[in-house]
Amino acid sequence: MSVINSESWAKDEKFQPAQDSKFRIRPHRRQFVVGSKPFRAYDDWQSHQLDASTWVSYCADLRAAWTSDADGIQWMLLGLAVETLESQADPMIEIARTASADVPNLYASWAGRWVLVGCSEIHMDATGLLGCFYGITSEKQTWVSSSSVLLAQILSPNASPVVFPEVLRYTVGISWFPPPYSRFVGVYRLLPSQVIELKEGSIRSRAIIPPIDPSLGYDKTVELLNNSLVTALKRLPIGKGKLWVGLSAGIDSRLVFALAHCAGIDIIPFTRLSARMPIADRLLPPKLAQELGYNHIFLQGHKSNSDDRKRLVAEHTGGHVSIGDAEPFMQSVRDSLEGISVGGWCFEVGKAFWRNELPDTLDDLGICAQQIAQLLREPLNSIMMVRMGDWLEWVKKNPQENLDWRDQFFIEQRLAGWQSSKEQLYDLTKTERIPIINAARNYALMFGLEESCRVDSLHQVDLISRAVPELGKYPYNPPNHYFGTLVAIKAIAIKFFKNPLSFYKKVVNKLQRK
Repeated sequence: MSVINSESWAKDEKFQPAQDSKFRIRPHRRQFVVGSKPFRAYDDWQSHQLDASTWVSYCADLRAAWTSDADGIQWMLLGLAVETLESQADPMIEIARTASADVPNLYASWAGRWVLVGCSEIHMDATGLLGCFYGITSEKQTWVSSSSVLLAQILSPNASPVVFPEVLRYTVGISWFPPPYSRFVGVYRLLPSQVIELKEGSIRSRAIIPPIDPSLGYDKTVELLNNSLVTALKRLPIGKGKLWVGLSAGIDSRLVFALAHCAGIDIIPFTRLSARMPIADRLLPPKLAQELGYNHIFLQGHKSNSDDRKRLVAEHTGGHVSIGDAEPFMQSVRDSLEGISVGGWCFEVGKAFWRNELPDTLDDLGICAQQIAQLLREPLNSIMMVRMGDWLEWVKKNPQENLDWRDQFFIEQRLAGWQSSKEQLYDLTKTERIPIINAARNYALMFGLEESCRVDSLHQVDLISRAVPELGKYPYNPPNHYFGTLVAIKAIAIKFFKNPLSFYKKVVNKLQRK
């Protein structure tokens, strides 16, 4: 087994502290490794033995807690999980009073980004945002890690790991390595619909969402969603830190903003500036914040460390994030933030995406693959689509009750494949990004609503109106012309001078779609 220590990285380390001398950006921050013996990526990593054959090793900056269940079996929770049911206690308390066989029944109501290890198994959060890569050594030992790079080194300690040569593209084509595969040969990514058994390395299917109860009705469902989200916000372990709320002109982030206000917790709304952002994202967030009495801030990055950070992105993510997706990190946009950051990502799960672009069923996998390739503008014969075909076969053989395969496609590919790797990159910053909607029970509640309601986000509009009616008077994602001709011209000029190629790229993208 290859062990990376701080000295080996220091030989060529140019990465500088983000803001203060106590915080150093270095690869593998907030990552973990699970295997048959301790593992240290750095000297300050910690290890905990769960049973005779299971050690969990982790970065000291990653949240970690463990307890014994009612049968005396140890469980370890990595990352941040927040109980969304008012009637339930925090996860560690509930595990301690629950029999081993029933512990997996607890986490459907846990929101956040987390991994649960116990009974020689690993369970992920609802969409696999704290991703798990796994592989088996030549000695038939199973290893699991949130880092594909560390796992590849463990599996091939005396040789360079074999990687697929593709460089991820941005905006055109599949910009992630489709699970259950990774960029490294022999390293696989666990799907949200899977649980891995550590002793044999076997995979079994699990339900992504609990049973749906459409008999609840619209009003009751919206009420339960509201209570769940507010409870999650109130239970965030902010401590002496700050709670940052990412705010745009869209409906998802506005809902989080409204509910955070209703929860009565101290928040700071912010918006990341970028050359590609629409006018509405520049003009509406400050107005929304002012409406509720908050001071809004814009975050703007710089390119002073872009070369060093490009190398850091590759070493930390193993090439699982495209350069375009890594741009905010490379420009140090969020370096000034510290604490917990919440926002609207993952709300798309319930919005019935791609109903017109993809077939209703998986009856013909060839047609499904063809339509996916067309949707994502990916060559049908590419290695990416070959991997996607294997995922389609898994889904067809292991159907999810009450879950449309196109929703599973969004969960397991767009979130567990693409978003999870982006979240891993953000582990290098001082903030913890937590999607409060990311709980299996929340998704089941949304899927219990009529599809037409979810497509138009009517339940979200209703939640905002009930929580903070003042925010409902502002439009959601209005087009540029909504603000008038002069403002539109000014915004286009700003985009052009910040990125002279923006117009050219926009034209090229439109032509490629035809």
